[in-house]
This record gives sequence, C-alpha cells and structure tokens, in this order.
Amino acid sequence: MNYDLGKVGIEKDIQYECITTTINEDGVKNAGAFAFTYLGEDKVFCRIFEGSKTLKNIQNTKEYVVNVTQNPLVFTYATLDCLGNEYYTDDEDIAIIKNTLAYIIVDVENIEKKTPDDFPNKEDKNIFLITGKIREFVINDESAQAFNRGLSALIECLVNFSRYKIVDEEQRKVYMDNLIENQRIINKFSDEKTKKAIADLKEEYEKN
Repeated sequence: MNYDLGKVGIEKDIQYECITTTINEDGVKNAGAFAFTYLGEDKVFCRIFEGSKTLKNIQNTKEYVVNVTQNPLVFTYATLDCLGNEYYTDDEDIAIIKNTLAYIIVDVENIEKKTPDDFPNKEDKNIFLITGKIREFVINDESAQAFNRGLSALIECLVNFSRYKIVDEEQRKVYMDNLIENQRIINKFSDEKTKKAIADLKEEYEKN
C-alpha cells in the first residue's frame, strides 16, 4: 500500500526528526527523539543506539509510533527521558502523543545489529537498523509538517549572515566555520531546495 506522507512534508529518503513512542510489556509508555526516514510505499526506517528504552520496547513489541510534532517541550522531555503520562493519549495498548499533529504506527519487519567495526567513523555503541511497514497514518491537523533539522541549520546561518558585514575578522571566521558544518549537515539530511539555499548563501559569504 502506498502512503502519501508528503501531506505532512515527508519526502522519500530524507531524514526527519520525530518523536518515537513505544510501550513495554507492563504498559509503561516511553518517548525518544529519533530520526525517521520514509523509504517509499509503506516502508520506513530508523536507527537507534543500543541501551535505549525505545530500542528494548521495539525489540519486544515489534511496533512503534512516529509522532509528527513541533512542540519544543515534547522534544526536550523525550530526549531527557522524562516525558510524563500527561503527554500521552489514554490508549492503554499503544503510546501516542496527545494532540500530536500527525502520527504513523509502524510494524517492525527487521532489526539488524551493527557493531562499531561496521562504520568508518567508529561509534562507541552498537547501533540497530530498524525497517518497518506502515500500519496506520493519521493526520490530526492539516498544517502538520515533519521537522527536518537542515532548515534550522540554514536559518542559523542566515541570522549570522545578517551580521557578517558588521563583525570583526575573528567573528567572521566563526560564522564561516559554522556555515561549513551546517552545510555538511544539510547536504547529508535535507532536501534539494535547502541544499541549494545553503550553497547560494556560502557563495555570498565568500564574496564579502
């Protein structure tokens, strides 16, 4: 089955920052801020480092929920592992963020373990590559848009550029180094429009 995730701004093969929610065998709900990638049709992908509650719950239940939200408190508390029960719906058999703009329920099809030796840049922990199939896609708000951190990186660089001509050479170097790092992130995770935008901005930086 094909799903039109473009309705919430999700393009194929681009990484988005969403809140992954799971539930354990005792009914305890958990949330984590993990990147999510749509592979096309009904296939999705995420990668999670060993040791998280989210990974353990996914391994046990073979399902998770991707919540599309722009709520800064939800992102923060999910990352700090302290998202309270008041943030979840009353569903007892699944964890869904209350008032989330949209959500995707995923059935896990495969979990592949990768060790630090599998990566050119060595990681400290094992990482698990998780592929799944969309079971349900719900839009609660037609304005829902998934968050891609490349846009935030671009905006930060634009703010710096607005000050570029009035700062000293030392600060200019800081701004340029920041742009180079943000361009690396954008080229790895963002869409073509954002990649073009940061490339055009870099050209303007280099003129000044």
